[in-house]
Amino acid sequence: MTLTDHLTEGQVWLNFTAGSKAEALAALSRLAAEASGLSPAEVLTVLSAREELGSTGVGGGVALPHGRLPGLTSPVLGLALAPEGVEFDSLDGRPVRLLALLLSGADGREHLQLLARLGALFKSPVAVDEVLAARTPPEVLALLARY
Repeated sequence: MTLTDHLTEGQVWLNFTAGSKAEALAALSRLAAEASGLSPAEVLTVLSAREELGSTGVGGGVALPHGRLPGLTSPVLGLALAPEGVEFDSLDGRPVRLLALLLSGADGREHLQLLARLGALFKSPVAVDEVLAARTPPEVLALLARY
């Protein structure tokens, strides 16, 4: 299983903008709902509950908002590129420029595997910079497939 198994061009959002973490989570919820048929409110509830446990802004300009929805039969990924940055209460205090969204169903093991892959990939500043430099969703997918 690779990240691109669960990510389509329609789930890569270029030029993402938000004025705050709350706005970013709401926008991601709407985008994920459009891509998956889920309810935006349901997605926002799950993402917000996870953020209450601690920020998913992991540092290095990256956030990994995620959550589990028991009725979801297949993971939903989304990748938002925010060149201007979004204040996200990141661990390093820096704005987030890349937000990798993960929603999974009841299988906690699959959720953790995908989250670990996202974390490992975007721990690399080179990978983050390459993805942020991509101009189209197909370019982003090609980069992810290469990694």
